[in-house]
Amino acid sequence: MSRARERAATGPPVRPRGWAHRHRALLIAVVVVLVGAVLVGLKPWESCGTGLSAVDADEESVGSSYVCVGLNLDSGPLRDDDPLDPLEKLIKARNDAAGENFKTIVVLENLAPDPKVDSQPFLFVRREIQGAITAAWPKNGPPGIKLLLANYGSNADHWRVVADEIIAAAAAQRIVAVTDIGTSSENSRALVAELSQHGIASIGATVTADNMNTDPKGSRIDNFFRVGPTNTDEARAAAGYISAHGFRRVMMIQGVSKEDTYATTLAEAFKSASKVPVIFTKTYDVKPLADTSREAYLRGLFSRWHNDICGAKPDLIYFAGRGLDLGALVAALAGDGACEGLDSVTVMTGDDASTLAGNPLPLDKDIAVRLRYTALAYPDQWDMFTADPAYPTYKKNYDNFIAEFTGTHGFPKGELWDGAAMIEHDAVAAAVEAAVQNVSADPVSVPNVLRGIDCNSSVPGATGFVAFDQATGNQLDKALPILSIAPDGSVHPVDLVWSRGRPLNTAPDCGR
Repeated sequence: MSRARERAATGPPVRPRGWAHRHRALLIAVVVVLVGAVLVGLKPWESCGTGLSAVDADEESVGSSYVCVGLNLDSGPLRDDDPLDPLEKLIKARNDAAGENFKTIVVLENLAPDPKVDSQPFLFVRREIQGAITAAWPKNGPPGIKLLLANYGSNADHWRVVADEIIAAAAAQRIVAVTDIGTSSENSRALVAELSQHGIASIGATVTADNMNTDPKGSRIDNFFRVGPTNTDEARAAAGYISAHGFRRVMMIQGVSKEDTYATTLAEAFKSASKVPVIFTKTYDVKPLADTSREAYLRGLFSRWHNDICGAKPDLIYFAGRGLDLGALVAALAGDGACEGLDSVTVMTGDDASTLAGNPLPLDKDIAVRLRYTALAYPDQWDMFTADPAYPTYKKNYDNFIAEFTGTHGFPKGELWDGAAMIEHDAVAAAVEAAVQNVSADPVSVPNVLRGIDCNSSVPGATGFVAFDQATGNQLDKALPILSIAPDGSVHPVDLVWSRGRPLNTAPDCGR
């Protein structure tokens, strides 16, 4: 057969079909998914990193339609335009340089707080992470330390996701401890109980509710420790201040949400510790509302109490609630008219009031308010302690922290005023000490090492020496600054007291 006839018989050469034609079914499926996603408002190309899951968020509040919850194994962004991005990149660079013989410390918080529902502001959270970085990577610190951030979302609603991710990663990441824990709530309490069941240690920084070291059934959480005070410590300090300054008519305003163990245990502790009878109590509960913010709702509620407060004529109101809620009370006292016979009142509360500081407050309006609170820490707090023989040692430890915070890492000293960086630094410092002292990389071996951080083997910190009570896991002899907030939002020291009446020492009773 001639070539011409051969070509005529066989036809032109067969060209391979294009990719779209060959994968037509797949292409149609992808288009259907994408169109459907657009129609329901989803963005399937948005993805969270390893160890994270995306949950819906209020874009108006947090600037993103989604937030990533879980354990941030890649140290990547947790939402659109994540304001933590510079710190996450710093953490990733340090982690990448940790080498193969590393150990990991987790910082657990609500890392994308929603101002409509959450009481803890973002800037407080950012400063906690700065403190963690300072403790993990001092200039001449031990090699091989990693930090990972974990986000459990608003009200720790996604605590189960976080717990599962931490437990799954514990062995491979050689997790030493989970630090911070965020705010005291039933969810955060359930989380540390779950971690403890798997042998993983937690070191609370800002969780002060007395029952944080017991599980929801009331049993001791064996592997929970904390460097901050308990609410009993804070209430005892407040009661002493109230008695010493001659207050006689004390009213209490108390949050009673079952989820918010900070407020409920603070109220219980104050009632037990107060040397002055509480003449009158008002309670409130807050649930997430679809049509208004928490602050706006409470502003209206507290306004309705104006006549009750005027009638009681307290010289001091003890506020057992969140700082955000206290701001609503101050606004109500300022703007709802004067009271006959009640021109001014002192309002005293716990450490969550630090979330109010830094912003102007109407403290000198219709009813003038003198605002006091027991704080977790305060920069230069040791300047109120100069007469004590132990002062030089505590001051030296604090100065070392300042050198690392401002010098090694370049964070501004002005970031320290609310104590967030200081207290989280001490939680991570305790975890670093456990990592260094422990011969094992198995996470279940860590709690025994942490129990060894006692009054005879304490860890120097920015807020004092860290030592754990063997029976409870609580901090021994925590220093508590009493602070005031001025109308311009500035914070000023008033006093420095000790949770057990004196500084930690190495006497035979170990300061008990």
